Amino acid sequence: MSAHPLILTLRHSLDPAAATRKPVDAAVLMPIVPGPEPSLVLTRRAWHMNSHAGEVAFPGGRVDPTDTDAVMTALRESEEEVALPRDQVEVIGGLRTAISKAGLVVQPVVGLVHGDPTLVGNPEEIDSVFHVPLRFFLENPPARDHEIVYRGIHLSVPCYRYEDYVIWGLTARLVVDLVTQGLGHPVDFPWPPALPAFMSPRGLIS
Repeated sequence: MSAHPLILTLRHSLDPAAATRKPVDAAVLMPIVPGPEPSLVLTRRAWHMNSHAGEVAFPGGRVDPTDTDAVMTALRESEEEVALPRDQVEVIGGLRTAISKAGLVVQPVVGLVHGDPTLVGNPEEIDSVFHVPLRFFLENPPARDHEIVYRGIHLSVPCYRYEDYVIWGLTARLVVDLVTQGLGHPVDFPWPPALPAFMSPRGLIS
């Protein structure tokens, strides 16, 4: 069976070497399940977490001293968080690095998941694991109605709403980068000017 056109586009657009070109503080895996309806795998963080509780995120975390590069970090963290075997992930590229709310330089790693593994969230960190069809992000522009409070200021920020999940902040911006860089689809993602630089579209939250 031939590959889906969206997968072919990603393979053509993304450079595998981009995921390891420079040292970073953290890495996330953006896992894509290919097939008749390619989908992006995301998680919702456990509600008891001290930070970002209940927020949607990609599996990932800080670089460990034993990690050889960002790809190893992303694969290791994904195995720990959602039981995704690292040998079933084909890394096809990296997106631009982003800056987290904590000031960490984060490397997004894009990978194809092969073999249909059963993904189960580690209850210490993950509330749920879910899939969003890639076409959803092509067909649905970001909403602009997610309310946050930053230093006492109430703001509406862009987000994607899928079923009962709200994808916003750093996670949403990485999705936008995947859609624009990887799939060549323009996305209007306006960010409130009241937010400081590190929370801007290239600085990102969450």
